[in-house]
Amino acid sequence: MRTRILGGMLAFIIGSLMFTHATLAVGPIVSITIAPTDPVIAAGTAQSFTVTGHDAAGVTADLTADAVFTMTDPLGAVKANAYTAGKSGTWVISGSYNNLTAEAKVTVTPGALNEIVVNPNSTPEFLTVGASRSFTAEAFDVHNNVLRDAEVQWTVTGDIGTVKNVNATSTKFTATKTGKGTLVARIGETAMSVNVTVTAAPVANSNVNNNPNSNTAASTNVNTPTNVNATNNTNANTAVVTNANVSDDNVNTAATSTSSCKGWPRATWIWLFVAYVVLLVGGLYPIRKSRPTWWWAIPLVLTVAIIWVYYQFRCYPVFPAYPYLSLLAAITVISWFNWQQPPTALPKQ
Repeated sequence: MRTRILGGMLAFIIGSLMFTHATLAVGPIVSITIAPTDPVIAAGTAQSFTVTGHDAAGVTADLTADAVFTMTDPLGAVKANAYTAGKSGTWVISGSYNNLTAEAKVTVTPGALNEIVVNPNSTPEFLTVGASRSFTAEAFDVHNNVLRDAEVQWTVTGDIGTVKNVNATSTKFTATKTGKGTLVARIGETAMSVNVTVTAAPVANSNVNNNPNSNTAASTNVNTPTNVNATNNTNANTAVVTNANVSDDNVNTAATSTSSCKGWPRATWIWLFVAYVVLLVGGLYPIRKSRPTWWWAIPLVLTVAIIWVYYQFRCYPVFPAYPYLSLLAAITVISWFNWQQPPTALPKQ
């Protein structure tokens, strides 16, 4: 009896050793798998992965320690087989062993609330009494991922207006009273405020002109046949123009007189300038043969004369640049003759 018992125990031990040896005898790895394959984690948290190798007979081996892990999350991090999520979205985690690669898709959700941003926020926002403005709040985690399902509570301080929620993240603020206050967006224990200044609305112009403007113009021209003027001007034209503008009790009367200019016409001044230039050149021509000490008197006298004539017989503003053109012509002609050298006298035979 004892022999049978000892024989059975020995057979069990030998069989166990053979089975264990068989499980450890893994052939060449032909494929690998990674686990978990589709995890969902929050930003800022870590997830560990394992890589399992398979031989042709289906025998498996844990290759996690020998595998190389990579990820596509731009804000994430990988250390050994642990992946720490960063940016929200769907990313690929890869485990590689030799030339074999296995992939898992990780869905990253936003992490815990870190801050609230309100727009617009000009610090302060200016509104007039009765005006409205929409405000929107966005919630972010520490990695700047947007918490899209966060519900915002809006309040107003300073008794300057009221709010009416448009959706979970937006509100419409209406200014009701002048002063300074704040618009507060709150999610749980986290809050963000916007300074708001409310000013008085502009006063509407209530002035109505009930007095239609009725203009009556009366013009009377009186020409006396004797042409008598108190200033003894023998050629006097007396013109009286009366312009009466009647609007309620206001009457404006204006009297003007006309005058005429007896100056020379435009064509006369053109020919006079041409004659001046001809005389100027002709008077200085003898300088080419002899240079008397008084030669400069010719252009001086002609220029003074032509300018005097202009101011005596011109009608302003006919040719306002006429005096300056005369001076420029004199300077140009004098300079040109001054540069000319007198001809050398021929020797007597």
